[in-house]
Amino acid sequence: MIIKSYEASKIDLNKSRFILLYGKNEGLKDEIKNSLLKNKSIASIYEEKEIIDHFNIFIENLKSKSLFDEKKIIIINRATDKILKILSEIIGKNDEDLAIIVDSENLEKKSKLRSFFEKEKNCICIPVYPDTQETLIKLSYQHFSKNKISISNSNISMIVNKCNVDRKILFMELEKIQNFTRNGKQVTTESIAKLTNLIENHSISELVDNCLAKNKNRTINIILENNFSNDDCVQITRTFLIKLKKIFKLSIE
Repeated sequence: MIIKSYEASKIDLNKSRFILLYGKNEGLKDEIKNSLLKNKSIASIYEEKEIIDHFNIFIENLKSKSLFDEKKIIIINRATDKILKILSEIIGKNDEDLAIIVDSENLEKKSKLRSFFEKEKNCICIPVYPDTQETLIKLSYQHFSKNKISISNSNISMIVNKCNVDRKILFMELEKIQNFTRNGKQVTTESIAKLTNLIENHSISELVDNCLAKNKNRTINIILENNFSNDDCVQITRTFLIKLKKIFKLSIE
């Protein structure tokens, strides 16, 4: 069954236990996951490759249940059609004590994984499309209204324009501004310029891709134009390792 992303908040994970999220709007996917897991047990998170490479261990983990947990919740990240056979067998058993959230990037119409979740009666498929400027402006208005923060329309547009149509970046910038106003300070164009990263934000993946492609000038520009945190640096290292493994594997094959 297919549902719209804005309807995801109505899903009861106790009743709709097998869910596929696909698309590249990571911020929205995180929101949906948080909504699904609200007041629920802590989920076990797996990578698709981890499950395929260590299938027996994964199955044993599924069988093990805690006396304190009402339901075992599994999140599978970076899923592709490769995981379908395993998922179809697990879902076919219809274990009422198990819920699975599958997170995938863009899936074409011919994707077997997407087709399975769209057609199966006990599964839900949620396409997660990229945000628009209008959507981010609306989210900003809602945030400032909820927190009773006075800000001009032009300053809201200024913030949104610098977030590269990425709600994760937007929410980080909104949080900075909210913290700034807790001491009674007024939000001005100047304060926004100091608080937010006003130069175009670039994804970690873009930085790694340009570095591996030996695009020296572009790589340098991305580094200079971003304020990477310690967590960002860890993620950059992990992304490098993942992409290098893929490249090395392809070169062998």
